[in-house]
Amino acid sequence: FTVFRVGCLTPRAIMPARVRSIGARLPAARIHSRSLFLPGLSAKGQKYRTFEQQKVVQFPVPTIYGAVSDVARYADFLPWCTASRVLERRQADGPGGPEPGAHAAEPGASEELLTEVEVGYMGLAARFGSTVTLLRDRRVHSVSEPNEFLDSLNFTWEFAPIGPNRARIDLRLDFELKNVEHVLMWDTLQDRVVGEYLSCFQRRCAQLQQRDAAGGVG
Repeated sequence: FTVFRVGCLTPRAIMPARVRSIGARLPAARIHSRSLFLPGLSAKGQKYRTFEQQKVVQFPVPTIYGAVSDVARYADFLPWCTASRVLERRQADGPGGPEPGAHAAEPGASEELLTEVEVGYMGLAARFGSTVTLLRDRRVHSVSEPNEFLDSLNFTWEFAPIGPNRARIDLRLDFELKNVEHVLMWDTLQDRVVGEYLSCFQRRCAQLQQRDAAGGVG
């Protein structure tokens, strides 16, 4: 995982003189790559987070794509997800293009969903209304509306085959929280939360494979 931490003191202020002299000879990119937050950033910037991870899973692309794109079933297998619904489903490249005022679909997108997901965790509850753009077996991209906890939330899953029975996942999450306390909570729990979600998607893939092998539905 790539972990970003907030720091109130500059590295120079807390390093002994000998360590500072060694650090001064290191390339600037190596020093700055440790933290997204540098002194002088606004409070708004300090509530923004980017998370990226790449992972190889032991499932073919259609299986993992099927689990991620099936938003209506999220409440069946994701922790802390209490409800999940697809409110509208439309072909993104349908004749005539999108309706006036509708969200513009991405080029090449095969389908667009309007979804609503409810989440509860540690006494907090929130509802996320999102536009999810699907590029079959290649990409799932979601843009959520602001709510009482978030000013913005975008996430992207990209999938690439590695042979017939494995796939590479590239996951990117960009969001801005309203409350600094919730930022600190995320910084503390992000490894646990994301790791658990990825494990749940893989367990869901195993269920889908078993269902397909049995010729069932679910």
